[in-house]
Parts: sequence; C-alpha cells; structure tokens
Amino acid sequence: MKPLSQAIAGLAIAITFGAGGYFLGKGKSIGSGPLETTRQVGDSVGNSRVLANRSGLQAIDPKELRAKLDAEKNPLARFKLALQHMESWVAKSPKDALDWLAGQPASDRREEVIRLALNQFSEIDAKGAAGWATANLSGDELNNALISIAENWAEQNGREASIWFLALPPTRERDGALEHIFFAWASNEPAAALEFLATNPGPGDLTSTLRRAALAGWAKSDPEGAVAASLASSRTNSDPAQFANTLANWATIDLEGSSQWLLANLPAGTERTVAAQELATIFAQQSPEAGIAWLDKLSAGPERDAAASSLVTAWARSGASDAAKWAASQKSATLSADAVAEIARSFMLKDAAAFQAWRSALPDGTLKTQVNQAGTEEATEDDN
Repeated sequence: MKPLSQAIAGLAIAITFGAGGYFLGKGKSIGSGPLETTRQVGDSVGNSRVLANRSGLQAIDPKELRAKLDAEKNPLARFKLALQHMESWVAKSPKDALDWLAGQPASDRREEVIRLALNQFSEIDAKGAAGWATANLSGDELNNALISIAENWAEQNGREASIWFLALPPTRERDGALEHIFFAWASNEPAAALEFLATNPGPGDLTSTLRRAALAGWAKSDPEGAVAASLASSRTNSDPAQFANTLANWATIDLEGSSQWLLANLPAGTERTVAAQELATIFAQQSPEAGIAWLDKLSAGPERDAAASSLVTAWARSGASDAAKWAASQKSATLSADAVAEIARSFMLKDAAAFQAWRSALPDGTLKTQVNQAGTEEATEDDN
C-alpha cells in the first residue's frame, strides 16, 4: 500500500468505492495462483508499536501533537500540521487520530483523509478499524470505508472478518463489505472461503451472492479451477447466471482463453447461452471486431442471437454509429427489440442527424420497424 503521507499528497485525486455487485471487471491485480495468507491480525497496541518504528516514520507523542493542534487557531494551518504527522499518528494511536479527524469541519478533504487513515489502521488492526468506522460513519462514507477495511482484513484472516461482519445487523454497507471479503479471501484461499459459506449460510439470498463473489475472486487467481467449480455449483443450484459471472470474471483478464474454454467444454444449451451473453458484453468493451468474429463460432439460433444482442447493446453505448452500421449489415443473427432500442437511443443522443440518415437508408424489414418504433418511443418520452 502507498504510505499514507504519499497518499495525502495526492488528495486531489478522488477515489470512490462501491459494493461492486459480483465484482465483474474488478481491477485489482491478483497473482497467478492461490497464495498462502501469512499476515495475522494481532494486538493493536503491539502492531502499532512495530509500525511506528518502521523507517521513515516520525516518533510523535499524540498528547503533545493534540496540544499543538489545539493551540493553532488557523484552521488551514491546523489541518496542515495534522496531515504532516498523520501517518505516524495513526501508527501510534489510530483511534485518537481518527477521533480528531472526525471532530473537524466536514469537507471532502477530511473524508478522504479519514478513509486513508482507516485503510492504514486496518493494516494494523482490521477489527478495530471496522469498529471505529461502524460507530462513527454512515452512508457512502461508511460503505467506502468498510469495503477498504474488508479487503485488508480478508487478506489477513478471511474467517475472522466474515464472522465479525455477519454478526452485524443487515445493511447495504455490511453486505457490500461481505462481498469484498469473499472476493479477496477466495482469491487467495478459495477452498476455505467456499467451505465457510457451505457451513455458515447467510440469511435470504446472501449466501448465493457471497458464493458468486468468492467464485469471482477465485477466477482471478485460478480461472480454470474456478469456472469448473462454478459450473458444478450452478448445476446443483440451478443457477446458470452464477457460472456465467465466474467465467466473465476470467474474461476480464483473459478474454481469448475464457471464450475458447467455453466453446471447448460446454455443449450448446442454456448454460452456454447465458455465459456467451456475458462474454459478448466484454468483447464489446475490449474489441467489438474480435467479438464479431467470435459470434460466428457460436451455434446459429438462440445462442448466437442472444450473444449478438448483448454485443451490440454494449457496443452501442461506446460506439453507436459503428454498432448501428454493423446491425444493419449483419445477417447471421436476429437482434432483440431491446438491443435495437439501445442502438437507436445511443445513436440519437450522440448524433441525431446521422441517426436519421442511417434510419432512412435502412431497407424495409424487422430492423427498420424496430428502429422506427424505438425512435417513436424515445420522442414520446422526451415530450413527457
């Protein structure tokens, strides 16, 4: 992790986290295989002392620093003084530093420093950091903080992190943190994370959500093992979307390998169709041209139609005119009405004149009828 002092220097860069659904496309780089987790959560005082003595950190007395801050009457100078010592302060007495920050006037800068300080605190004592966050933050600030803490804690002790968060009252922030825990935990120890879920089911649909997160994390470190396990689990639970999501997480780091695996290992059917739709969306984001070529490898009919519709829908959002031209020229698939509506909407928003010229040039047929209907609906919505 970048030292807090360096991160503070770059506060102009806004960082926003969110509970990333099932973590599709998560950008964090994971190693090529499962890793042994050797860092342990320990006594916060002992760990603070170790961290405070590392090279480059100033030796500070929190009480003396507090007195200097209280004596400084200029708010900007006071905050600047605190930032100069923040990394050492968090290393020495994290709760004291965070309590001081929480007492300062609200601002984007203060919230960013709190997030960075909590991240450092969670490397010292993840449980303590999570406890402080849940007691002092709310809404998006709590959501962002808990996700960062959860990832650090999962790398230290995924079981402990899971048990602690599952004991909290159910909230959006708690559930988002749990998803990140199982993603990070399973990227290093997939068997342990999935075994925990099998023996500690969560309420409602939470278990299936966390299973998806764990399989997605596993796919970043051992993709073939993850998709094989996900396929078996999907069949057991009648949930082809779970397998598709796991495969899509592999596709974000190796689209060619994942798409080849799908065609080589699954016969045509519902599972392959759902997965092909996910891969088609990623092709649209990475290389629509490669996606077009890949469509020809799919089975003609529902499978290719579904994948082509997903491809052109995602493609239209970033390259509406090119997607529209391809839709008008291709003859190997039948696009869904929703896909055509997305093409029309995106094209109209980007270049209304070019859209009208393209629509006028379409030959009579299903595509033109759908485009005209989509254009009419869009105009009606604008009038309303």
